[in-house]
Amino acid sequence: MADFQFRVELDTLSKSHQAIANYVIGSLQQIPYCTDEDIARQAGVSTATVSRFWRAVGYANLKAFKLELLQAGLSTPARKMKQILHKVEHDEADILGEMIGVASSNLSGTGKRVDRRQFDLAIETIHRARKLYLYGGGPSASVAELMAYRLSRIGVDVIRMAVSGRELLETMVHAGSGDVLFLFGFVKRTPELTVLLQHAKEAGCVTVLVTDLLVSDMLAQSDCKLQIDRGEWDGFHSMTAPIALTEALVVGVTKLRGREAMEKLERLHALRKRYASHLPK
Repeated sequence: MADFQFRVELDTLSKSHQAIANYVIGSLQQIPYCTDEDIARQAGVSTATVSRFWRAVGYANLKAFKLELLQAGLSTPARKMKQILHKVEHDEADILGEMIGVASSNLSGTGKRVDRRQFDLAIETIHRARKLYLYGGGPSASVAELMAYRLSRIGVDVIRMAVSGRELLETMVHAGSGDVLFLFGFVKRTPELTVLLQHAKEAGCVTVLVTDLLVSDMLAQSDCKLQIDRGEWDGFHSMTAPIALTEALVVGVTKLRGREAMEKLERLHALRKRYASHLPK
């Protein structure tokens, strides 16, 4: 991101605007997660000064600047993969070791980032759900599928939602009071997440959001927030942390349900033995 340029010469700006520009240019990886207030605090200026800064450098506001960062291709799949390949470009490079290192770093970051009170609340919320409506698009679809598989085994009534389009409405229409919408929302707010959060508020559903965003209006609109670390904004995004969080939630719900959950698993084992000859692995 070091080659990003503003549309005006920085030496034509006021000293306060130069301070903002210096912070923004040096922190482009963090800017997608920042608000005007965050930038003002870091640059040592007022929030109003930050608002005027965007107009001075050719943008309507911070949101418009973030959009240009995305459209400029500063966070494309190819760029992310190139960053990883650059680290393992030598023939003797330990690709497995490098990827395990990335995953380990994300797990460590997630362990520090997830609020334990929110984690406990998520477990309680899933346990008490009349129905659990589970949404995950893109790479998170596989994590949602794993979560549905494991929770269904212990008796949680899980409804997998379509990832996009009008099919999403076919299941969403049935969600109401007593139900929980469990959402995976990574990188940015999508139209689907906007619709789901709006419907949840109107229908009286409780919402649980798993996200890698540090700053997003989705956080304020969700009843329970689990913020994880998937790597740098413009880097390779591992799904190790979401999977680990999902497994931890399943274990927590199983523990909370106690004997009821164990009986479900024991009945499953008995059915496997009974029909082993008919339904082999």
